[in-house]
Amino acid sequence: MLRLLLLWGTLCSCVSVFCQSKTLTAIKTSQVPHIDGMLNDEAWKQAPVATDFIQNFPTYGLPASVKTEVKILYDNSAVYIGAYLHDDPSLIRKQITARDDEQQKDVDYFSVFFDTYNDQQNGFQFLVTPGNVQTDAKLTPTANPGFGDFGDKTWDAVWQSQTTIVADGWIVEMKIPYFTLRFAKKDVQTWGLQFLRFTRRNNERSYWNAVDPNLSGFVNQFGKYTDLQEIRPPLRLSFSPYVLGGVRFNPDGSRIPTEALRSGGMDVKYGINESFTLDATLIPDFGQVVSDDVINNLTPFETKFQENRPFFTEGIELFNKAGLFYSRRVGATPTGYNTIEGEAENDPNLQIVKNPSVTQLYNAIKFS
Repeated sequence: MLRLLLLWGTLCSCVSVFCQSKTLTAIKTSQVPHIDGMLNDEAWKQAPVATDFIQNFPTYGLPASVKTEVKILYDNSAVYIGAYLHDDPSLIRKQITARDDEQQKDVDYFSVFFDTYNDQQNGFQFLVTPGNVQTDAKLTPTANPGFGDFGDKTWDAVWQSQTTIVADGWIVEMKIPYFTLRFAKKDVQTWGLQFLRFTRRNNERSYWNAVDPNLSGFVNQFGKYTDLQEIRPPLRLSFSPYVLGGVRFNPDGSRIPTEALRSGGMDVKYGINESFTLDATLIPDFGQVVSDDVINNLTPFETKFQENRPFFTEGIELFNKAGLFYSRRVGATPTGYNTIEGEAENDPNLQIVKNPSVTQLYNAIKFS
């Protein structure tokens, strides 16, 4: 009976530890850390330390096999993260990858997550590898962290990071400006907060606040970052102008087989408030951002290529339901192009003044 009681007490203690969210009290700094991959700035001495990471995989509930210490500060313009990831330098996997492409690669990484509205549904991820390759994503309620799927990676934010390999591990420093995030306009705020460390050699994934793979959801298992005071959402307004030039080869039989391309325009993003964003594109560039592979389609079905144009990628999960909307059709050759060309060729009395081979749109707007 005594052994059963002891066992029951141990189980209750474990459940209590994992169910209770960890908390860090926010410290506002007047000394901005220099983002150089070292934690020797005076500002870091006042920051609380987040440690005691817990395995999510391969064995949930065990302490992480390598020690991780994370510090976080904030001021009126940004959040700063400094992480000391203890390890044997000879074992660190630091392969250089493409941005947003660390999954299934031979590389370690560290990541911070923010649930800025503390709604346990949405948030932001910022990830850095030892080679200082960045990944960022918008978290969604359908995130599947077990497969490294935390949300929408087509969202590319502007932030700063730097890493350094040291004698007993590696260090990462990050600066995440407020214009990258969305948060409420309150005098005192509490955010959801989570840290992740992944070591490739044993595929160990450990979190600061325990993430139980048997529970539904990911953002709802974050810790808390409390007592953020007097921070204000900045004006979110950006312009991305472009100039386009090139040569277009028109379909066989066209009166003009080739034509020069000259165009220009601008993408505009405006944050109406902390919840709503207006995206607009003026004389949109409907050219190929990334060259597509040539595919010989012998089927009666349409060949679909990946969308890479920023206007159609960010927040597309809000609009793309059941695959009904395929944005690469926008800007295609007009359906009557070949008909006009054929009529002019067969009737010498007809002269084509203008017959565009590509549909030209002048603006597009997205409100999300």
